[in-house]
Amino acid sequence: MQLLHSTQAHTGPIWSITTHATLPLIATASQDKTSKIYSLTSHHNLLTILEKTHTRSVRSIAFKPPLDNFDLPVLAAGSFDSTISIWGIDEPEFYADVESESDHERIICDPNNEWNLMALIEGHENEVKSVAWNHQGNLLASCSRDKTVWIWETDQETLEEFECIAVLNDHEHDVKYVCWHSTRNILASCSYDDTIRIYAEDDDDEFACVGVLNGHEGTVWSCAFENPATPTDKIRLASVSDDLTVRVWVGTVPEHSDKQLPSSIRHNKEMVWEQECILPQAHAFPIYSLSWSATTGKIASCGSDGKIVVYKEVDGTWEVEATHEASHGVSEVNCILWGKLDDKEILITGGDDGCVNYWQV
Repeated sequence: MQLLHSTQAHTGPIWSITTHATLPLIATASQDKTSKIYSLTSHHNLLTILEKTHTRSVRSIAFKPPLDNFDLPVLAAGSFDSTISIWGIDEPEFYADVESESDHERIICDPNNEWNLMALIEGHENEVKSVAWNHQGNLLASCSRDKTVWIWETDQETLEEFECIAVLNDHEHDVKYVCWHSTRNILASCSYDDTIRIYAEDDDDEFACVGVLNGHEGTVWSCAFENPATPTDKIRLASVSDDLTVRVWVGTVPEHSDKQLPSSIRHNKEMVWEQECILPQAHAFPIYSLSWSATTGKIASCGSDGKIVVYKEVDGTWEVEATHEASHGVSEVNCILWGKLDDKEILITGGDDGCVNYWQV
């Protein structure tokens, strides 16, 4: 694993990083109360600083999936001040005349563009720990130390008003992370209560818990759905925890809802979930973040031991492909993400040292 570049992005720890689905953009969230947007190119130019909105750490950040290849970028940021900010770019002059994706990319990545606060969402009683958009970009999920998961609905054309359509109170403690499936409106949440909960819409179009994943013996910090190249009825989810394990879970819809099922399977009338495997142990301290590559199917993890670990699946068995020690010096590594740099897949990490590091695996 080779370090390609390191950017000293913040004066405090970086808690979250996100990349845009179609544009070479990367955004960061930090303890220093700011978010920053950089070009995800070999130049690594700083495009803007989002500041003077949050009064405490910005804990989580997420780009909205675009409606099409010419959609203007939108960003959500969740903060310890219990609010969520929504940021958008002013439509550049002559943008209506843009006809090619390359022109669109060049104009959007201009550092002279103005990024403005479009909305400030309030509702949580305590720190917002994570925010995530669904694949259609009309739903935003958030979670908090107040033990709840909220789902907000918005008009994708304006993105100025967000209506809460669900408050999910199933976790017993602080909820650390939320993530959506890449093609379905299925949501996963991780908690200090050592569980993962799966939510989906029921017959009344209301979100309900359709699975409880038990097995971790410590705080579950993060999770990620698999994004397989070929659609399948099986849904896989990976998770990481204080218990030093990376686990893969699989969910299916039973052929017969009244079929007798093993007691080890957590299920309801619609979905069945079970632990598929525990990946080889490679971390010595709590694991904070993971990312599941949609390109290669590899899983990457990082944590408080400063180590990056890459796993690959060979004939149904997971093995460690690569590791890197002291990835941010003596600092903990808080977040990891697969990304693209000049059309080549890389790993991106954010650490307590305020740096964003780019890695070739």
